[in-house]
Amino acid sequence: MFTGDYGFFEYKYNIQGYTGQDYGGLAQWLYLAISAVLLVLLLALLRKSSKRRVLAIIRAVGVFLTLFYIGKTIWESVYDIRVTGACNTWLMPFDTCSVIMPAALLAGFGKGKLKRMAECWLVTGGILGGFAVMLFMNALKWYPFLSFGALYTMLWHFLMVFLGLLILVTDYLDLRYSCVFLGYAFHLIASVPAIALNFLFDFDFMLYRYLGSVPFFEGLATRFREAGKEWINPLMMLGLYLLAFHLILLIPLVLKARRTRRRKKAAAGAQPKS
Repeated sequence: MFTGDYGFFEYKYNIQGYTGQDYGGLAQWLYLAISAVLLVLLLALLRKSSKRRVLAIIRAVGVFLTLFYIGKTIWESVYDIRVTGACNTWLMPFDTCSVIMPAALLAGFGKGKLKRMAECWLVTGGILGGFAVMLFMNALKWYPFLSFGALYTMLWHFLMVFLGLLILVTDYLDLRYSCVFLGYAFHLIASVPAIALNFLFDFDFMLYRYLGSVPFFEGLATRFREAGKEWINPLMMLGLYLLAFHLILLIPLVLKARRTRRRKKAAAGAQPKS
């Protein structure tokens, strides 16, 4: 683990001697181990929570992450301006993991169909995005484990996974197969500005343009760009998101179906024979 001389709130380019030593090493495994233990403990403690309590947690996480994002963006932008003379445009809230802000706020304070869509995104896209970053934790390429920059990313994505799993284990949501498509519809709405910005300003928000770091498909995206068929890339990524949303909900949907069958059998066995 990196032990250089730096302040907790130091900017990445000012941390002398750090070249990503904590990425893929002991620090990253320590984070995963701590996260796994905390998830198990928290979910075990909260699994019998009332819907009112879960709603309060959703609201609290939504407000906290929004304020956390604003604070972190201001903090990093101040350093960006000092070092480069301009803000880092990649800090704009249009990547997959930024969707949790409107999703948690709408799930916590919204009503009707949009609330339901936001809830469904939390148990699909929220878990997917959070878990993916927890596994790879690219922030450790730039910030040491014991720094604000790393803490922000580690806590943010932990809360994404925690919130989605909390909704599942407490049966807060009336989980049905349609939830896959409602969550995906919310994802499509969030994708519109991301795709527009990608093609207008050469970004890769939500991985729609370059499919950055997506195994195998990143190479395909490069070939489509070289062939002048870059419009295929967002369609390909949208297909991957839809597949991933199905996989995320596969286990809870199967478990729910089994519980339902057991209850029906138990109810049938308890009926008096005529």
